[in-house]
Formats: sequence, C-alpha cells, structure tokens
Amino acid sequence: MSHLNSIYLLQIEEGNLRLAKLNRNLWIFSTFRFTLFLSTFVSFYIIYPLSSFWGGIAPILLFILFLFFVKKYQNVKRLKQFETIKIAINQNEQKALNHKFAHFKSGDEFVDPHHMNSYDLDLFGEGSMFQFLNRTVTPKGKSKLASTLQKPILDSVELEKHQELIKELALKLNWRHNFSANGQMYAEDELENNLFQDWENQQFTLRTLKMTKWLVVVLPLIGILSILFWIFIGNSIIFTLSVVLQLVLWYTESQNIKVIYSQFGKRVKLLQKYGILLKYIEDENWHSVLGKQKVNQLRENGLPSEEIEKLKKIISVFDNRNNFIFGIILNLVFLWDIWCSFRLIKWHNRNQQNYGMWMDVISFFDANNSLANYAYNHPDYCYPEFSTGQFEFKSVQMGHPLIQPKKMVSNDFELAGLQQTIIVTGANMSGKSTFLRTLGVNMVIGMSGAPVCARKLTFKPIEVFSNMRTTDSLFDDESYFFAELKRLQSILEEVDKGRELLIILDEILKGTNSVDKLYGSQKLVQRLIHQNTTAIIATHDLKLTEIEKDFPNKVQNKCFEITIDNDEMKFDYHLRNGITTVMNATFLMKKMWIIK
Repeated sequence: MSHLNSIYLLQIEEGNLRLAKLNRNLWIFSTFRFTLFLSTFVSFYIIYPLSSFWGGIAPILLFILFLFFVKKYQNVKRLKQFETIKIAINQNEQKALNHKFAHFKSGDEFVDPHHMNSYDLDLFGEGSMFQFLNRTVTPKGKSKLASTLQKPILDSVELEKHQELIKELALKLNWRHNFSANGQMYAEDELENNLFQDWENQQFTLRTLKMTKWLVVVLPLIGILSILFWIFIGNSIIFTLSVVLQLVLWYTESQNIKVIYSQFGKRVKLLQKYGILLKYIEDENWHSVLGKQKVNQLRENGLPSEEIEKLKKIISVFDNRNNFIFGIILNLVFLWDIWCSFRLIKWHNRNQQNYGMWMDVISFFDANNSLANYAYNHPDYCYPEFSTGQFEFKSVQMGHPLIQPKKMVSNDFELAGLQQTIIVTGANMSGKSTFLRTLGVNMVIGMSGAPVCARKLTFKPIEVFSNMRTTDSLFDDESYFFAELKRLQSILEEVDKGRELLIILDEILKGTNSVDKLYGSQKLVQRLIHQNTTAIIATHDLKLTEIEKDFPNKVQNKCFEITIDNDEMKFDYHLRNGITTVMNATFLMKKMWIIK
C-alpha cells in the first residue's frame, strides 16, 4: 500500500506543478485579453486622425487578437478544471487506501430487501461494497456497475474475458484517471441522461423538408445576388422579395426550429463529454477480447467521436441566432435557422440508432473502470479460477474486503464433493455472520470479473441466494416471522425449479419458539439435503448440528470458538472443524449488569 500511496502522491505533486503553470498562463492571457480589448477602442481614436486607413485596420487586427486570447483563456481554464479534478481523484484514492470511502456515492437507490442477496451482503448503501468500488462518472455507468453486482455472470468463458479486460484496465492508470476526470468535467443528472437515450425514439422534421436541400442553396444565393444588384444597379425590389420569402419560410418553420434547437442546443456540454469519453475508448490500443469487441462495435457506423464533433460544430453555428442583430441578418439573407435545423435532422437520422450503443459502450467502460481501480488498489488480491461440474468452493486466506487489513482475519474454506451442507456454530460476535458475508461477497465480486480478497480462490459460478437480514413491514401488515417464511419459500421455489444455487442462511426461524424453531430448521435442512442443494447455515442451536450424524457424508459441522480468560472474552475469528463448546449470552448479560 505504501507503494501505491507514493504513486498517488507523485500524481498529486505533478498535478499541482501543472496547475501552478496553468494559473500563471491564465493571469497572462487575462491581462492580454483586457489590454487588447481596451486597445481596440483606444487605437481608433489615436490612429484614425493620423491615418484613416490604419485607423480602420488596427482596431480590426487588435479585435482579432483579442478573440484569439479569449479562446486561449477558455482552453486554459478548461485544462485547469481538468487538472483540479485529477488531483482530487488521486487524493480520494489516497483516502481509499486508508479505508476511507464515505466520499464516494453509496448507491442507496439500489438497496432492495427483496433481492436474492444484495441486502444481506451489504452490496448497496452507506459503507457498502458498491461505495467501496464505485468510481463511475455517468448515471448509466453507475447503474451498469450496480447491475454487475446484482446479476452475476455465470459463464466461465465470459468471466475470463471480463477478467482479461479488468487486468488490462488496471494497468492503464493514466487512461483511467483521464477518463474519470473528463467524465467529471460535466455532471449530468438522471433526467438529462434519460432524455439523451430517448432521442433514438424521437423524430424531427420540417414542413419543407423535401425541398429544404434546394432552398438552403438557392435562396441565400438569390439574397446575395440581390444585394449586389441593389448596390450596383440601385434597385432593391429583388432583395425585398427575397427577404419576404425567407421571412415567410422562417415563420412557417418557427415551431419546428424551436423544438429542434431546444433538443440539441441545450445538450452540447453533455455531448462534448460523451464525445471525449468515446474518443478515449476509440484511440486506446486494446489487447483484451472485450476491449477490441467494444471498439469494433463503435466503428461499425463511423467513429462516434467524429460524429459528435460534427454535431458540436452544427450547434455552434446554430448558436449565432442568439445574437439579435446578427441573427436577423443571417435569417433574412441565408435562411440560417432552417439550414441549421436541416443539418441537425440529417445528423439525427444518420445516428439515431447509435445513441443507445454509444451509451452502452461508455457505461460498460465506466463500470469496469471502477472494478479495475479496485484491482489496482489491491494488488495482493487474486483473480478466482472457475470450475465446472458439481459445485465447489476452495479458498486460501479468504477475508472480507470491507474489513481493514489490520483487523482482517482470513480463513481457508473448502466445500466440495458430496458434503454440500455446512452448519456453522459459534458464540455471539464470534464471526459467523461475517464469515457468511465474506463468502457471499467474494463470490459476487468474483462473478463480476474482478479480483477477490483471498490468496487463492476456485469456485463454480452459481447464483447466491441468502436469508440473513429479514425485516418486518408495517405497510404490508407483515410480521418478521411471516416475512422470513416468505423469503424461505421463494428460495425453495427456485430450488424446485432446478435452479443451481448457493444458499446462505443465518439463524433459521428466528421469530418462533425454540422447540418449533429446531423442528422446522431440521426439516428445512433435510429438504435441502435431499434436493442436493448447496447450503451454508449459521446457527446458535447446537441441536441442529446433530443432523450430521444422520447424513455423515452430506453434512459437515464448522465452528468459531471463543475463550473466556480472567473474566474477559477473546475472539480469534478462525474457522474450525466441529461444534462450538462455548456460548457467551449469559456471560455478556452478567458483564453488562443486565442480570446478576
């Protein structure tokens, strides 16, 4: 970690040096800009009395120089914003190395108590795995990352392709940071993002669309010739007729023009952002299969960054209508609004089917950028290997990625062969629930193509279905116990369908009496055994462990032990074979003076 911290620190130091240089340039360009602006007016009054020719030329040249420095100033200002964001990215990663990640978006909107595992495994919300991973810069990318955790990849070949891409991305530190920084230059909201996607279902038109390609050539030509005719012949009738005709056409199309301009003009910053992100993707030399596939997909209908650049130029030209005087002249002589609208319609029709594809590619790299960042920050983690056939899970030194390394206790764990049901016992706070979450989280992360918190891990990709944190619902008039039964029912329905699952259960039937609980738990475990379903069950009820005697080849007991020494509890959080021998509920109640 010290090596990574040094890398991020170097990035920050180099960024601050570039930022200082940019600030100096901004001051210089600002000074030149102001000086030239004043000189434009002053020069006229000083030079014109001496020479009418140079008195007219000098202000024009000075004004051109003024516009040049305005452009330079804007470019440097954008570079300053970019460098500031990159410095913040590296500072945030320094915090993340120290296990401080509350400043990243938590994905609260994805919390779903009814999902098959995300609620139990703390995949979303404050302090969640999503917040730990998330570095996305687009709303669609954030949703893609969430979907990656919610819907695992079960095909081993596809998983290996995703691993290959994440390994490649992890090594591209500058590319990843440049991608993220450009993505943060303009922060679109969900509504804006959805409107962009809706464009593929929208149609734009003009009443004179079929004739427009001729009108935008013929009428401006007539307008220019009529002006020349007026100047040299002195007759303005042709010019007047041309103006009236263009004015009538503009009025006829005004509503369509308004719709087209509002749809495209207001999204120029968003499109600029997408264009830059797509260019980063297009220009990179990808070696991974998925990287190449995505770039080839982009290039099927031309380079999208070039298409978006064309759109930006059309919108930039269209924006001239906002200058009152200039806009009137352009529309009365050059049919400006209709010409620009016509070009936008052609661009839209050419790229209408590409919007969704562009967004999918951007969101794909955005989500995988987060997973690659996670891989880069944890070089000691391993990429899991995937097996086929009967379910197996073999880990060496597996821990939970959300636990700080100094506090983490790793365990070896193996589940293979016929013993497909594991019953885990242990005292309160001994580590049972954490172990279940450790196993589930590493499987979910592994099935995204990312590395896992282990020295070595091999497993068969299957879906994880858990019941660890059932909640009651006053709104649905549903008790805690009934909610738990419904959850178990949904698990068994999937098992009955033949769906291959890893089932994780923490303390079955918590909402009923001990006799009823034991009997129901035994019957549930027996049903899972008879259906050859893989299950890991944590319990305080030591009687449940006796089921191993009835099914010695299919059930295995594991435990977490504690020791009580000098009136103090000691936890080692190491998983052992067998059944726990020490419980601590009464001890804790006495310790806290709840009972005597």
